Amino acid sequence: MGHTAETRLMVALRIPRLRARHQCLTLISLAGLMLGSIAAGPSALAASPGDPLPACSYKDVHTRYDAYSDWRKTLLDTIERVGRHYVPPHLVSTSDAHIAGGGKVRAVMIDDLRAMAAAARSAGKGIAVRSAYRSYAEQKAVFASWVARDGYQKALLSSARPGHSEHQLGLAVDFRSASSTAAPWDYPDWAATPPGAWMKKHAWQYGFIMSYPKGKTKVSCYMYEPWHYRYIGRTEAAAVHDGGMVLRRYLWRNFETAPSGS
Repeated sequence: MGHTAETRLMVALRIPRLRARHQCLTLISLAGLMLGSIAAGPSALAASPGDPLPACSYKDVHTRYDAYSDWRKTLLDTIERVGRHYVPPHLVSTSDAHIAGGGKVRAVMIDDLRAMAAAARSAGKGIAVRSAYRSYAEQKAVFASWVARDGYQKALLSSARPGHSEHQLGLAVDFRSASSTAAPWDYPDWAATPPGAWMKKHAWQYGFIMSYPKGKTKVSCYMYEPWHYRYIGRTEAAAVHDGGMVLRRYLWRNFETAPSGS
């Protein structure tokens, strides 16, 4: 995590009596650095073609591609959002994919979800759904629960504010192991379990990308979540995988700042 603005000022001025605190202050979370921009407002980010990926911060900028038909292109992060009334069309039960758990997802992904679940099952690495589509109101409650549990600053790194969650798109799924009802975040690293490892290796082949990979918090803006996958279709998923990119960077570079008509 980076220094806070206060820390950098202390170092720059070389105040002797505060040097002893320097090492402690470097442990302050990335969210602390980002909070200063939360009130910046929608006009704070005006993307132009070729703009570099913005540093993680907390704003409320309406995402460029919010049409339901643009589901492959829609970027949601700590800056970009959809509105409270965004409800994706054609939501269907995850049971249509013959996968355990529950919830709804967009019909556009159900065939690939079914194929992926079958492949994992055939490999003896069965997966199940822990969480799928969430409305704006549901995400508001989820975020509030994490705030109550961990405090606001830490919650910002582990849960999306309402309007900023990929779950609201109806394209994100939190997976768990089919052999256990335990939450995936209760494991030291769900990707180290047989189902989690299988997903990490094969999910992209079915159009799913891990949104928040390990060691990439400064790019994804969230802590490592090996259970959270976003569906973007097989073609786009292959491009993300082959390019070794974090999904947020891929969507920003290829769509959010691309010329109109791209």
